[in-house]
Amino acid sequence: MRRACFGWFVFCGLTVILGCRAPSVDWNGTWKLNPSKGSYQGPVVTISISADGEYRYDYGISSITFRCDGKDRPVGNNATRACVKSSNTVMDLIRKDNGVKTSAFHWELSAGGKVLTLLATGFGPNGPVSATQIVYSRLSGSNDFAGHWRNTSYLQEHAEMTLKLDNQTLHIGYPNAGQYIDATLDGADTTDHGPHAQEGATSAVRAAGIREFHTVTKRHGKVLTQGSLELRKDGRTITDTWWSPDRPNDKSTLVYEKQ
Repeated sequence: MRRACFGWFVFCGLTVILGCRAPSVDWNGTWKLNPSKGSYQGPVVTISISADGEYRYDYGISSITFRCDGKDRPVGNNATRACVKSSNTVMDLIRKDNGVKTSAFHWELSAGGKVLTLLATGFGPNGPVSATQIVYSRLSGSNDFAGHWRNTSYLQEHAEMTLKLDNQTLHIGYPNAGQYIDATLDGADTTDHGPHAQEGATSAVRAAGIREFHTVTKRHGKVLTQGSLELRKDGRTITDTWWSPDRPNDKSTLVYEKQ
């Protein structure tokens, strides 16, 4: 999910003189993405295949490697990943935690190799609990799955954002992606939920006044992005901005309008 990616805490300055200024209740509600006002077209991933057959799926801020030999290979924390390639255009990745299947990813190339469709399914004790389809458009490459791919589903998945803020927690969700967090406002890292949530991914935020949050996302403790959420004075528009710590001038933005 980008990102998917917000844990929260509140900083109250000048408490003695002015009191603690809580974030505005104008944050609450349903927000619709206006793609024409943002700068972000969707994440680009790179898929490469080494000479000895190892796949690498790199989405900029992190990556995974795997071999399509059908074997359950350890990936840490009592989890395994297996990849089965049934043809030149179809392969499946299965993740298990403590021996129990928790997610599956079905990859399929179009006939011309220009489109890659990925179906992500999450599993609970009683079977499938969520399924999300991601569509990628090829930017480069022509051999097998290898190349640069843009996630053309990202803006659709993030077309709607829901926020609910109270004195103790903040809920932020993307219903189209099945992605959400429920974060306490004490600065504790918060785990993302949803079929695209990355293992070890956490987020944190601090209030910078009543109409701005500063955000940080991490994976396994390493900072991946920094950013901000800004609410305009009229309470009708939120601008979501983020950047990599090593590229502070290379910023991406999404703009949401209240419904």
